[in-house]
Amino acid sequence: MRTRTRILGGVLAAAALALPACGNPTDAASGGGNAINLVMSNHPWQRGIEPLIDRFEQESGITVNVQTFAEQQTRDKIQLNLQSRSAAMDVYMTLPSREGPVFASSGYYEPLDDHLAKAPAEYEAADFSRGAIEGMKVDGTTYALPINVEGPVLYYRTDLFEQWGLTPPKTVDELMATAAAVKSRTADVTPITLRGSSAALPFTFGPFFHGAGLEWTDEQGLPTFDDPRAAEAIDQYATLAREYGPPGVINYSFTESSTLFAQGKAAMELESSNELNSVIDPGSSTVAEHVGVAGVPAGSAGPAPTVLSWGIAMSPFSQNKDAAWRFMQWATSPETQLELAKADIAPPRKSVAEDPAYTDARNTPTHQQWRAAVADLQENGNVEVGPVGANAPAMRKTIGDAVGKAILGEATPEQAAAEIQTGLASQLAGG
Repeated sequence: MRTRTRILGGVLAAAALALPACGNPTDAASGGGNAINLVMSNHPWQRGIEPLIDRFEQESGITVNVQTFAEQQTRDKIQLNLQSRSAAMDVYMTLPSREGPVFASSGYYEPLDDHLAKAPAEYEAADFSRGAIEGMKVDGTTYALPINVEGPVLYYRTDLFEQWGLTPPKTVDELMATAAAVKSRTADVTPITLRGSSAALPFTFGPFFHGAGLEWTDEQGLPTFDDPRAAEAIDQYATLAREYGPPGVINYSFTESSTLFAQGKAAMELESSNELNSVIDPGSSTVAEHVGVAGVPAGSAGPAPTVLSWGIAMSPFSQNKDAAWRFMQWATSPETQLELAKADIAPPRKSVAEDPAYTDARNTPTHQQWRAAVADLQENGNVEVGPVGANAPAMRKTIGDAVGKAILGEATPEQAAAEIQTGLASQLAGG
């Protein structure tokens, strides 16, 4: 029987991790070739795949012990298993654009190229979009399999926009004007909700930065926040959050923003394309029938969306690698990803994205807009959510901390840019 452990908030407690008689996977291996331990973050893909796992178990005879935690707790759990070289974890969710370089250099990933080379023809290993599969590699080696494609999009209330004669903003200047227009009409609806939480912020700040015509680093690998355009991008983002965002926006990530929007308390939401189901689910959203989707508004240098893919990786310390690979192959197969696409998980496979079983079943105006925005992400998105390197998580926090000070009014945009420039220069140099 499969075991599921879920902790969505609070501290990882030993009692919460206790499992039935099959054993505690925190302390021991999963118990042979017919069982694996899967560690996942609370995420739309996790919510889509979990109901399908029974099917895999019945077909394969392999038991999947599922452990799900809030995102940061998931990272802590995975890190603990890998640092201790524990066999208690076989497969885990990973964001290679964030931790890929440091995990690869630390030996925390099982290389997958040999597995892919031996995969059966029906797996269609060459079917993944270029951006998705390239995002799973570090220095040319494949360490994970892509499970989705996502990037920031703009959700908006079609009923309010129609009522107030507003149109979806196409540029950052129009976005600011639209937010001001909403604010002038009502105090009961927040004009826009977006990320303010330090580690999460670069994901949605990136389009403002790249939209100003900047890359995180120059050709010499040095940070570019000493360019005046960086302070302009910080000013735009901080002004939106401070003047038109919700109270406490400095603590907001995707969960808080999507909850606020789904409750009908925000006119716009700048958030991941992954959050579509959260805001159109009639069981949890009060605005499900009034959601429009647009691409991220363009900066002065043009549109510059961010695109990334989550993946699933195999622990190199697993004692059940054959079973782990069998699960990974099933979870990322064309058939399974088509089922997930029906749950609004943007598919990383080209064939699935074009399958009539997917496109015809999701043919509402909202889904059409969403698919167009996701297609643009895949075609034109920047795959770097922050500067690349072994210090990537710390560098993202450096950016988020400084922009957060600008949001709070504790620093000018110029001071925030200077703080980021100094911090990144040291981190990129390995300091």
